Amino acid sequence: MKNKTALSVLGALLFYTSAQAHRVWVETAHTHGGEILKAELGYGEFPDMEPIAKDRLHIFSKPMQLITGKGKEDLVQKGQHNYQYQSKKPVKDGSYLVTAEYQPTFWSKNKAGWKQADMKKMPDAEYCEQTRMYGKNIVNVGHESADTSIITRPVGQGLEIVPLDNPANVHVGDKFKVKVLFNGEPLPKATLTATFDGFDTSDRSKTHKVEAQAFSDVTGDDGTVSIIPLRQGFWKASVEHKADYPDQKVCQKLASYTTMTFQIGHTHH
Repeated sequence: MKNKTALSVLGALLFYTSAQAHRVWVETAHTHGGEILKAELGYGEFPDMEPIAKDRLHIFSKPMQLITGKGKEDLVQKGQHNYQYQSKKPVKDGSYLVTAEYQPTFWSKNKAGWKQADMKKMPDAEYCEQTRMYGKNIVNVGHESADTSIITRPVGQGLEIVPLDNPANVHVGDKFKVKVLFNGEPLPKATLTATFDGFDTSDRSKTHKVEAQAFSDVTGDDGTVSIIPLRQGFWKASVEHKADYPDQKVCQKLASYTTMTFQIGHTHH
């Protein structure tokens, strides 16, 4: 195969990943025009949803948002679980984004394990990062929706994957071009990985390792890279970026993690 694949992520990187390699991602239910849009905030082992622990709820103090042509609209937390949200009113046919954000949080690790603290609160820390996480889901409401006007515009996430086309226009084996931005600027030489629901069926509940990836490539000088989805289904693309924290006495790294989820091939429920 000519496309690059990555079946695992380096263990050395995993050792320094905060929050046991949890990532934020967004999933939305299949929605028709005139229906309430329901969304779920993923934080755990993709693609399984799990309740957000009480000691981390404050990290998700910013509600999930629906991005439409009128701007950003907060979703309402509603449902049996604390990761479930929905729109305040029915949505029309069209293509939208749903976003989630994990507020900047210090994580430090010593011999006892991880804690939400900087190095001033944990002087014996062997590693510290301030973690930021972002999630974005491309939503096509209605079977014929494949518009690009809203979804191809950056929403202002600190680390962001911006689709340059609607995945509804992308077939299996096609190139799905995206651009990676860091603080609004193209991020060259960033590794983008992608996987899909069902690719990694191993039990990661005890290891917390990042799931195996079905695709990996590096962005060009303009921050763009083309994902090659080899299967239909629910996909998650991921990028992480680490830089030195401004005050090394407080923390070592400023770490940003972002995901973009999308469907390849229409799913009917």
